[in-house]
Amino acid sequence: MKTFLQILSYGLMSGALYGLIALGLSLVFGVMSYLNVAHGALIILGAYLSFWLYQLWGIDPFPSILLVFPLFFALGLLLFKGLFAALMKFSEGDKIKNSLLISFGILLILPNTIILSWTPDERAVTTFYSGAVVDLLGWRLPYTGLATVALAVAVIAALHVFLTRTYFGKSIRAVSQDFEAAGYMGINVPRTYMVSFALGVALASIPGAIVALQGFNPDLAFELTNKALIVVILAGVGSINGLLGAGLLLGLVEAMGVFFLGAAYREAVGLLLFVLFLVYRPQGLVGRKT
Repeated sequence: MKTFLQILSYGLMSGALYGLIALGLSLVFGVMSYLNVAHGALIILGAYLSFWLYQLWGIDPFPSILLVFPLFFALGLLLFKGLFAALMKFSEGDKIKNSLLISFGILLILPNTIILSWTPDERAVTTFYSGAVVDLLGWRLPYTGLATVALAVAVIAALHVFLTRTYFGKSIRAVSQDFEAAGYMGINVPRTYMVSFALGVALASIPGAIVALQGFNPDLAFELTNKALIVVILAGVGSINGLLGAGLLLGLVEAMGVFFLGAAYREAVGLLLFVLFLVYRPQGLVGRKT
């Protein structure tokens, strides 16, 4: 039983990270119908920036988010202006297809650029709390995992408040529901698209800092993109509120797969959950049937 609880706790911590990984992808897809499959590569880029900030200046990965986040926001503005702005006039289906092609190109180019710049070696940030745990009668909870859960809750709650309580957040929600009607109501749709995309890219910097603590390499970009897509489907496309629950569910299911079947079946169990949701609940955890 103690081993089972230990594995479940690790599953919950992984699930909180999954929710953070999917956050930016869900925001961009929900608002603009842009399927940014380069999201995993952006997370890896964030991990490298956190790694080098620690190596060169001793800045811890968690505080480094305050520096990397605005840099990624600026990167998102450049990517939108240079590659994605022209897609605004397309239909929803064409937006998905063309954004998929553009972002897949980024997914191929960015990891290879990282390899040329920093080699494909496995890297990780090792801090004074790396490997440290809270021991509760033999139940060991890593500090990094607990901080990840707290950060995931705080970031998703903050984004929820931003989208529901601020004027610009309400503009984003209006554009996501009907961009033509939002334009008639006086909302600057192009600016809302641009800022939403930049915010989605900036959100990739947050899980990047956590990935830097766990160990990473350029090839991990593809796996992170897959995790993000699975969590977005489990939560319901465009649903921000369901992301944390969907991430925790995926983490728990993978943890139980490891306990009962072995580590080799971890990914297979997660994909089985994904397929079951597509068949029996395609609207996701918090979505409604239409």
